[in-house]
Amino acid sequence: MTGWFAGSRWGSRLVAAALGLLALATLAALAAPFGWPFELFAHFRVQYLAAALLLGALLAWQRRPALAAAALLLALWHGLPLLERAGATNAACEGPAFTVVTANIRYRNRDHARFVEWLRAHPADLVVVQEVTAEWAETLASQAAYPYRYLLSRPDPYGIGVLSLWPLESVTPVDLAGDGLPSLTGIAVIEGRPLRFLGLHTHWPLLPALARARDLSLERTADLVREEELPVVVLGDLNLTPHAPAFARLLGQSGLRDALAGPRWQPTWQAAFWPLALRIDHVLVGPGLCVVHAEVGSSIGSDHRPVVVQLRVGSPVPGTQAGDRSP
Repeated sequence: MTGWFAGSRWGSRLVAAALGLLALATLAALAAPFGWPFELFAHFRVQYLAAALLLGALLAWQRRPALAAAALLLALWHGLPLLERAGATNAACEGPAFTVVTANIRYRNRDHARFVEWLRAHPADLVVVQEVTAEWAETLASQAAYPYRYLLSRPDPYGIGVLSLWPLESVTPVDLAGDGLPSLTGIAVIEGRPLRFLGLHTHWPLLPALARARDLSLERTADLVREEELPVVVLGDLNLTPHAPAFARLLGQSGLRDALAGPRWQPTWQAAFWPLALRIDHVLVGPGLCVVHAEVGSSIGSDHRPVVVQLRVGSPVPGTQAGDRSP
């Protein structure tokens, strides 16, 4: 059936039309630096790569070498970023290893036990959660394994919280975009070594105003990271993929590195449905932190999957021990 379709006149036309649509989507992705709506096309480069390879194979089977070559050129362009991205491991760090997690637990998710069980099976030192409702806050507050916590619940998808095995200092909500939606900043003191964390959940950029608010949050995040003297880690649902120009700007302006960087495709949103699967949940690390291991976790009953990263911190900064700071 597939051979008949691909070899038929209508099938031949549909394959050529699909290649044309892929070329148009590629042109839109190339225009992503101009912002919305072109950036929306930039996130799906892995899907474009798969589509281009499939179309190239069909066109070669149809003995249409020029169009097959065009499809392979598109595949090459979409595949290059996967080959170019390097990991985030940097200079040697001799401090203790610790694990951080970011998890969008989904405010409509009623299966709280699934995430709790996952967290028990994958214990972490610091956990930043997004979409915390009052019901979720009650569940998370009952987790005795995390004696230190700050939970800011909301009835919408923008509640946020942090759970920690280690003492927390100066945990404060921050409104990065000036739109009333909270992010969290604070310090976790890990075996006497302070670590600045920033937990985010930015807007989904389906409309121009939402895209601008997201980008403003990222710009302010870069400002805060540049001003910070402590090792810093940024965790959260950023609602953009590594293919977006805004992501590259965030890394370039802040000096942060992508803990999941590398050729492996690890989607975090809609991970079970590859046509829509994207990596929009991130752990970004600053100087003074080394990435030991990074991975995307299994399903927790949400439409997102958690990101798990093991880090090491460098030597303590003089005068920044736990006793040197006021809660």
